[in-house]
Amino acid sequence: MIGDSIMKWKQYSVLTAGTYVDEVAEIFHRMGSGGVIIEDPFANDDFTGSEEWDSTAFTFLDYEKREFVLIKAYFPMDWNQADQLAQSIAEVEKRHHIECEIVLDEVDDEDWAHSWKEFFHTFKVGDRLVIRPKWERYQPQDGEVVVLIDPGMAFGTGAHASTRFCLQFLERYIQGGEKVLDAGCGSGILSLAAARLGAADILALDLDPLAVEAARENARDNGLEGQIKVLEGNVLDINEQPQDIILANLTADMLINLLPVAAKNLRPQGYLFASGILDYRWPEVKQELEKYGLNTIEVLTEADWVGVAARKK
Repeated sequence: MIGDSIMKWKQYSVLTAGTYVDEVAEIFHRMGSGGVIIEDPFANDDFTGSEEWDSTAFTFLDYEKREFVLIKAYFPMDWNQADQLAQSIAEVEKRHHIECEIVLDEVDDEDWAHSWKEFFHTFKVGDRLVIRPKWERYQPQDGEVVVLIDPGMAFGTGAHASTRFCLQFLERYIQGGEKVLDAGCGSGILSLAAARLGAADILALDLDPLAVEAARENARDNGLEGQIKVLEGNVLDINEQPQDIILANLTADMLINLLPVAAKNLRPQGYLFASGILDYRWPEVKQELEKYGLNTIEVLTEADWVGVAARKK
């Protein structure tokens, strides 16, 4: 658990078909949630060891066709825009002739921590990277690089396909000594992995203060405060010295908005590792990458998700 006091939060969850996850996530962002969690039950089962979701909980989406996704966002207890949220979701339903379900729960820091301990376990990504929750023990094998993580109330355990794509790109392409920008860092897992793999200077940004707090504590737990600087802020406002690598585990719409900034801030031959892209949006994202002088060099896919490694000309 991050912090010393217990805080309660409103957890709004929207269940919908995966095709519309970007629209729902954008609604949450627009309404003030700095971090949105997208849970695809079919994109991370092999890594969390958790059982499949109970199909009896879903009344209108086709479980057998593996079509549904759950989008979650957290707000303070005094947040009072529920009617506006319902109206925005109703507009999505009307526009696309679909059904969505909104569920409101109250959670606190301790409930969140307990949930992670029950379902999140040590696992390996790629050939060397090992992601270990801080409450488990693990004896590294020769050549393995271990990242210690406690997500707190921020997105990012590494189990979801979108995060694993970026972790795999980092393992494959980092040479050592790179300057890295992590756009929307969440728990900081990508920054931690980059540092462990040899990146020298990492700036991690997130709009969500909970994510910033979690990322800072994870950097301390890994002894990486000297390599990772975590700030609360919007990556679209950044005007740093040129980066060797930009990490962007975002929705397709957020990634497209980021591309002009990414192209400006990447060195020639610098890398953009992007994920969180649903497969039906990939052609549009690829076109935008090319528009800003970013050549696709590798694409990873799993379930409905796409990750891309691109390089600036």
